[in-house]
Amino acid sequence: MPSYKSSTSRHPLDITVHLSRQSLYPTAYGRWSDIWKCTLKQDSQSYEVAVQSIRSYDLDDHNIRQKNKKLGQELEVRTRLAHENIVPLLGVATGFGRFTALVYPWMGNSTLTSYLQRDRERLSLRDRLELLRGVVAGLRYLYSCSISNGDLTGSNILVSASGRAQLSVSNSKIIMELLGTSYSPVNEAIRWAAPETLTTHDDNSSAWVTNEQRVMYSFGSIILQLFSGEVPYADLQCDLEVMLALSTGVKPSRPQTPWMTDRIWAFIQRCWTTVELGAKRPSAEEALNFIEELSLL
Repeated sequence: MPSYKSSTSRHPLDITVHLSRQSLYPTAYGRWSDIWKCTLKQDSQSYEVAVQSIRSYDLDDHNIRQKNKKLGQELEVRTRLAHENIVPLLGVATGFGRFTALVYPWMGNSTLTSYLQRDRERLSLRDRLELLRGVVAGLRYLYSCSISNGDLTGSNILVSASGRAQLSVSNSKIIMELLGTSYSPVNEAIRWAAPETLTTHDDNSSAWVTNEQRVMYSFGSIILQLFSGEVPYADLQCDLEVMLALSTGVKPSRPQTPWMTDRIWAFIQRCWTTVELGAKRPSAEEALNFIEELSLL
């Protein structure tokens, strides 16, 4: 897969001229953006890519120009990321809406949640551990770069055609700022969210919880999802029910699968440690070491 980053600029290059749409309409619709499946052509080679276009709603032309400038500044950070477990930003494009669109590789296996719904019966223990290793290796890399991933859910972990887990560095907060809309991780990821996300910003009881610590709670939920094959709180159909369970300290129950050993379940409980218990959750480094140890057994 080619990369269109200039050697003399920190900005991703505009690759609009290399793109052709595969349909008249977006392939997928997110809450705040549309995803177009396109073909990227370079040097007689063709690649399938995803083009993310943020919806502009009622913004006037002046606001669009100002916000596109801000988006460009944010993308400077994304351009520097290079890791096998991070979805690479290939470039940007115009003509897909009023905002600058972002171009990523097309992931043949879609999201982790979709992948498990389709293929969970054929995945071995080693396959599941390798997916987990990829997730936490990507997290460790982001934290080494002092970058916050935002939410961690089964929807922003993508699976490549070869079965590699790659983190889609969350654009949610950027999009919220561009649209002037308040951001709430609860709305985006309640089934994976740490309970302190339900507290107000002036609640000092969750002041100790760093972004990494909150994401590690979600990583525990990702472990649960990978070993059960179902999203957290699968028995609760409504997100409002999940919010109530989370606010009252009700955790997902232990799945009755052969993969869920006492050791793995105990590690999930460490990830789900709450403020009241006074202990810190594992770091991404600790989690990576734990998964690698399991892989050697």
